[in-house]
Amino acid sequence: MCHAETALEAWAEEAAARELFGLLATLPDGVSRALVRYLGLFRSAKRALAWDRALRLAREALAMGLDAEVLEAALAETVEAMLAKREAGDVRPLENHNYLRRVAESVQARTGCTPAPRMDALDVHGAAGERAHKPSATVDGVLRLEALKRRARGEVGHA
Repeated sequence: MCHAETALEAWAEEAAARELFGLLATLPDGVSRALVRYLGLFRSAKRALAWDRALRLAREALAMGLDAEVLEAALAETVEAMLAKREAGDVRPLENHNYLRRVAESVQARTGCTPAPRMDALDVHGAAGERAHKPSATVDGVLRLEALKRRARGEVGHA
């Protein structure tokens, strides 16, 4: 738990934060938790990770087209390896997904999984489509209201 001292209302006012939380709610629990920890690796020691960047990074990681189990394992292994490096003194944040890609290839080789896309069934870019993991009725309602608000503001095509 992050024990953040920011009011939930403040996060609700940030569109990218709402979209990220909505996206996380559609994922299997293990993938969602691992992805949140992974996103933390992009945060510098002096600055918070901007919500729009976190959303973009999450979408990019999910768009890699990995099986949910492979993605979860690769995210977890990446986090553990990077935390070990930080304990050893290398505190630089990640800049891209290259390390995650290498870890995912390793996980696939170990498990014998083919790189066939599985996570692509998720609505990672906010487009209409079926989700592999149905969100709760509350999350679904919030996402629908946000979509209506965006349409009313003329923001068609945005997630």
